[in-house]
Amino acid sequence: MKEKIAMTGGGCSLQTGLPLGCWKPICRQKKSVRKWYQKQIETVLASVAVGLMFLTGLWMFLVQLAEYGS
Repeated sequence: MKEKIAMTGGGCSLQTGLPLGCWKPICRQKKSVRKWYQKQIETVLASVAVGLMFLTGLWMFLVQLAEYGS
């Protein structure tokens, strides 16, 4: 019989004897979805960091401007 890949715990394992052809794509899909979420989280964190740096610079500029005016 053909060997099929099945999900077990934290990874994939070979399984013989079961005629379940849908196991292999599910295993690949879970890894790609996990990578997609990881990329999305990294993108959001980078955007937040850049935004905070921009707001900090703007705040410092306004503070300097207020000190110069008084």
